[in-house]
Amino acid sequence: MNSDSHAKVKKYLFADNVECKGILSTREMGLKQRAMLCVTKLMERPTTLDSEIVEYLMGGCDGTCPCVGRSQAYRDLAFIRSIVGNIQLASKAWLRYTIQQGALDVYKSAYEGSDYRSAAAALNVLGKYTRCDKEDDSMDWSEMLPPSFEPSDDITLVEGLEPIPVQELESRRKKLRSLFKEKLSKEAEPAEEVSDV
Repeated sequence: MNSDSHAKVKKYLFADNVECKGILSTREMGLKQRAMLCVTKLMERPTTLDSEIVEYLMGGCDGTCPCVGRSQAYRDLAFIRSIVGNIQLASKAWLRYTIQQGALDVYKSAYEGSDYRSAAAALNVLGKYTRCDKEDDSMDWSEMLPPSFEPSDDITLVEGLEPIPVQELESRRKKLRSLFKEKLSKEAEPAEEVSDV
């Protein structure tokens, strides 16, 4: 199959068969069905090996679609991996979850079977894995130092500001003083004397 067919199958992977009837060919519909089943299988159990997927495809996806040969199964596997990627390498979060869930499942089955020694061992493994058996790392406040600021009169140290030349500085000061004196005299109101009687 060419890349256009693969792109169409990816687009309509989980679409209803009625919706895809006029768009996908019979061959593309077969690939869509196999890919949909395998993607679902991988999402439910990401640790599924490639060889298991190939066997699953060669067996007709547990009888839900026609069997394919080994070479077609490997072509389908490459297409399926292009859809889901390698879930096993996606992150350590999945492995952490698997380990914790496995330990919890062992604990649950041991506890329900009244095998309290195995249940305690499962909890011990879970506690060590999650580091619940150790105290939380306390913060060493002596290593945390406040930033050291050094006072300076150099305006160029502040980003975006430029120094004013010395010649202009006094003229700017006079201009600002006169501006504010003028504003004050315009906005100033005479004060009213208030007496407490």
